[in-house]
Amino acid sequence: MGGTLLAELTGDDLYAELIMLRSNDSRYFVIVEGVADVAVLDRFADLRNCVPTAAYGKESAHACLKRVIADNFDGVFAVLDRDWVGLLPGDLQDERIVHTDYYDLDSCIFFSEGTYEGMASSFCAGGGFRVGAEGCTSRELHSTCIEMAFPIGVLRFISERDGLGLNLGKFPLSEVIGPDLRVDVDSLLRVTLSRTKGNKILPKDLSVTFHEALKIIKDKSRYCAGHDLAKAFSILIKRRWNGKIGADVVERSARSSIDVENFRKMSIYSDAKKWVEGSDKSIWRV
Repeated sequence: MGGTLLAELTGDDLYAELIMLRSNDSRYFVIVEGVADVAVLDRFADLRNCVPTAAYGKESAHACLKRVIADNFDGVFAVLDRDWVGLLPGDLQDERIVHTDYYDLDSCIFFSEGTYEGMASSFCAGGGFRVGAEGCTSRELHSTCIEMAFPIGVLRFISERDGLGLNLGKFPLSEVIGPDLRVDVDSLLRVTLSRTKGNKILPKDLSVTFHEALKIIKDKSRYCAGHDLAKAFSILIKRRWNGKIGADVVERSARSSIDVENFRKMSIYSDAKKWVEGSDKSIWRV
């Protein structure tokens, strides 16, 4: 899909583009939220039969899909981030839409078996990291990173739930992580409010709301965004094994490292196959 303003693509723009493409392309269109998602799915999709297509955001994806559903536009599906599906109302639900197991596709990759463990082995070979050694297992990597990413995820959740508009984009996670590789909550809340224009909540009220949310959350992994986990991993390997790699490189490396076995374990793999049951076409080539 061409153009110089793709990041500003609206749902109507995407819908019009799909109609135009359909005139000479009979493949399934699989809408995803961004180009990073396209890069992952392109590796596993059967491109003879389907083409992953970036909507440049969930809002535009939803707007396009609402028109697809209303007009019964055949052969258009979607793989979208789970975000707060099942936790907050308002997400679009339809048999043509499947959601990731965790917050987003990057978090699914993070939790895939061995992916980040292998990356740590590669990036920290000279820093003492050894696969399977104490402190170096996938479980230990995951739990340490979750402890860093989870509190930001809680803030994202209550900001969305309560309409607070907290500025958590590109959050400077390293500024609120203590020597014990845990988030200093007071620093987290202070930095969050300092980055947010026109605060809709007082600091003491945000603290109360935050701690009340903690009491009812059982699955911490469900609240962790992939980008926050990548930042946490970057901080972890730098402090513990002298690994020097930024979060963006971590994410790109993880996307390219996910293997067929782990991809098949994701629910998007099995759920998307249901779209073409009874057909001689396939969504995946693996």
